This record gives sequence, structure tokens and C-alpha cells, in this order.
Amino acid sequence: MFSIVLQRVLIDGLLLSVLLGVLVMSSLKYNARLWLQDYPKEVQAKVPPISKQEKMQQRILMLPFLLLTLGIPYLSVTIAKASFGGVISFPQAYLVVTGVLQVFNLFDAVVLDYLILTVIKPRFALIPGTTWEEYSMADMRFQLRNFVKGIVICAVISLPIALVGSL
Repeated sequence: MFSIVLQRVLIDGLLLSVLLGVLVMSSLKYNARLWLQDYPKEVQAKVPPISKQEKMQQRILMLPFLLLTLGIPYLSVTIAKASFGGVISFPQAYLVVTGVLQVFNLFDAVVLDYLILTVIKPRFALIPGTTWEEYSMADMRFQLRNFVKGIVICAVISLPIALVGSL
């Protein structure tokens, strides 16, 4: 049982990470301002607010983001449930779902936020009118705080997905 849960968490967590990573990076390249709410407050204060057109683009971007974020963990539970003979307990389902989401949370913190945005600093992720020196993204406290928020958000989001998956 544990090996099936671990297998689903690792495989599906990596799948979710790659897919969401591509979505985030490509949307940053398209228009980094679409993620303005996730940039440090110092950066947000220095640039104009999101325009109506950018708000619409954010909504469009959130559709595949949410579908992947909710759908892949649900499919993961469904596959685990089938491996268990069509029955999965809520705690088992919760472990699968939260594990998959936490793998992405870790990927987001280490690969996207730290490695790419803090170490590599691609030009396309720089919001026009700012410089990398103004970003507190290099501040590990900022990243750690976002990672901890992600842990809590993933734990909460996992509850309804695991409940539905365990029925």
C-alpha cells in the first residue's frame, strides 16, 4: 500500500511540477506582470497596477492552472484507488493528494522561485520598470514564507479532492 502511495506521489507530483512549471515559465515570458501579485511588495509598489486586459489574461491563465492543480491529484487518487481494488480510505487518498501537491510546492520553491528567479534571473521574468536589485526574491525569508504558505494551501486544497476521490 505504501509503495503505491509513494509511487503516485512521486510520478504524479513530478508530472504536475513539469506541466505547471512550463505554464508558469511560458506565461512569465509572455507577460511577467500576470504574476505581479506573487512578486515582492517592493516590486508591486514600483509598477502600475494590473490593467483590465492583464486581469482577463490572468483569468484565462488560471483556468489551465486550476485544472491541472485539481485534476492531476484527483487522477492520482483514482489510479491509486484502482490499484487498491477500487477502494481507498480517506487518509490514504489525502496522503496521495497532499503528497502530489506538496511535490509541486517544493518544486515551485526550489526550482522556479530559487533556482530560476533568484539564481538564473532570466530577463523575461523582470517586470519592466524594475531591476533585479530591487527584488527581495533573493531574500530567503520571502521564499521560505511563500513555501510555508504553500504547505498550508496544499493541505487545505487536498481535503475536498481526497474526500471526492475516496468515495
